[in-house]
Amino acid sequence: MTLDTDQTVTGYKQFIQSIQAPQFIKTNGTNDQLLLANGGTADVGDFLPKHYPHAMEQMIIEPDSDIRNQGLRIMKNKANWDSFVLTGCNNDPTNTDGVWKMGSTSSQFRIQKQEDQAYDYKGLDIDFDCTSLKFNNQLVSPLPTPPVEQAIKQSLVRSMYESFAWGQVTTYNGRGYISMQVTHSNPNTSSSSTYTLFSIFKDEAKPQFTGATFTIALNAVMYVTKQSTNPILWTNAVPIDCYIDVDGHVRINTLCQLPLPNDFCVQVCDSYALHNQSN
Repeated sequence: MTLDTDQTVTGYKQFIQSIQAPQFIKTNGTNDQLLLANGGTADVGDFLPKHYPHAMEQMIIEPDSDIRNQGLRIMKNKANWDSFVLTGCNNDPTNTDGVWKMGSTSSQFRIQKQEDQAYDYKGLDIDFDCTSLKFNNQLVSPLPTPPVEQAIKQSLVRSMYESFAWGQVTTYNGRGYISMQVTHSNPNTSSSSTYTLFSIFKDEAKPQFTGATFTIALNAVMYVTKQSTNPILWTNAVPIDCYIDVDGHVRINTLCQLPLPNDFCVQVCDSYALHNQSN
């Protein structure tokens, strides 16, 4: 064999020194085969690495019969137990725009934007025991049980000429509730203007206002005839204006301007918001 002419090797030739050439061509060989040392060939796919940094085709993972080995397994970091998968990645690994991060920490499973990875409270979190779900640190499930609010009976202030036949004033869940029968008895009553029935003692039960204050109208009926046989039975109902003001005073007769009799009874049954805002 000579080095300066093209020649065809027939049969078996043995070389005792290394051979160097621009290429080796196997007869009938294809571009998806590898030439083995024993003279045989093997498919290129049999020797591809298991990691495809720029693979464009579909990767299929076929699990075996052991459920513990099914699917893609990603080990946790031994230092901090973190184990995450990133989707929507960019060519530049430092570019986190549009990249989502999902995986587990030592205490929770988390889905969040990679740009928020410095904030462990951002994103969707399932706790380690799988008993609670949070979004941006707000509990989603189970829903927190709202605290039980108790209705509070309020103390009232009245004049010497008024008495409370029945009823009470209570506050509950941001509102004040009035259900009262107030009787008035004064042999020298001489009024045809605003008259105060009673006042609420505690500030937290009085109407609060953001902006300018105003009066809140209440439903009320005045009775002017008392039945002698029953101390709480009154007749001859007369509708009358009534309101509560910012100081907690419940007053009547501001608009009607009726001449009030010496003896009368007023029933007030209504509610009002504890927190109010003017335009």
